[in-house]
Amino acid sequence: MSFGSQPASNDMGIMFEDLNQGERAIENAPTLTLRNGRSCIPQHYLQYSHTLASVEAVIAHIEFSDRYPIFVSKDAGGLILQIGIIGFDNYRPTSKQAGPKIVFGRKWRIEPNLPTSEIIQTAFLAIKKAREHEIRELFTLTLNGKTTTPFNNHHDLPLMARNADIFRRPISTELSYEDCLRLIKFDCGTFSMVDIQSLRNGLSAVTLQLDMPTETHEEFTAEPIILLLKALTPNALLHALMNELIARSDSYVDENFRYNNFARFSAQNDVTAIAQLSADLRQNPENLLGQTAGRFVKDFATERYDTDITRVPQLSSSPYGENLRRQLLAMKLTNLDMLQKALQHTS
Repeated sequence: MSFGSQPASNDMGIMFEDLNQGERAIENAPTLTLRNGRSCIPQHYLQYSHTLASVEAVIAHIEFSDRYPIFVSKDAGGLILQIGIIGFDNYRPTSKQAGPKIVFGRKWRIEPNLPTSEIIQTAFLAIKKAREHEIRELFTLTLNGKTTTPFNNHHDLPLMARNADIFRRPISTELSYEDCLRLIKFDCGTFSMVDIQSLRNGLSAVTLQLDMPTETHEEFTAEPIILLLKALTPNALLHALMNELIARSDSYVDENFRYNNFARFSAQNDVTAIAQLSADLRQNPENLLGQTAGRFVKDFATERYDTDITRVPQLSSSPYGENLRRQLLAMKLTNLDMLQKALQHTS
């Protein structure tokens, strides 16, 4: 069944904002008056039945960057969210390319009963991971005259695992810090050493500056890059630098990803205010409904169980499935009844 927008009111007849497409309040769900005087139904008292149209309606209210369009589609497996990345090929000189192109990130599944907030946060995470993928490809290290991308996601991991011993033979120890910085680039930018300080706790603080030929990647160039290293080695420097570039990208998304013009993960949001809202929304329904709470609490528990059971994976009778089944049984889980579906053999 597909739910459309559902106007709702509390027992006193006070109207409040319509629900989003794909949302419906559980019967007799309590309403809550927020500290700003507005009324709402907490999201955990909603049922969800999202469709392609309802997910598109949600995504249409997200703002981030035209370079990262968000696609919503449907295939035999259900609803899909994907991030497009518009730009130049990371492995070819920009001067030799006719123009930008679009590539696509991995497919993120969207279950019909996924809460609307989690759909938004799926887009948020998908953008972060798409940007991380690009960052890893834009970071290059020239070694023996060849330009490489050691942090990219396309290396043959099974091959690396079969030959793990070769990664324990450090090549970077032969490099000085100056050599290391001279051999690495980020996109078209270069790194320079600003300062190195030894701290009392045994860490070293290394300050770098990324210089770009054009005004791009402001999230990386606006301030010097400060790295805290446990070991003062080129290898530690390279790993820490990549981690910092990813962290800066994530922070940039935190501040600029918006839903209905609200940046949910911005550091400008007061943490205690968020905590207070959470406490308000998580009040015991008996405090909100009084004597009428009994029937709702029963219906709510049934609805939550029915939703949770749809997320339980099934196990095959393969050796892997059997091993996982034994692990789960040995853990004496308190919700083992819910997992019985997974513990049954399927063809």
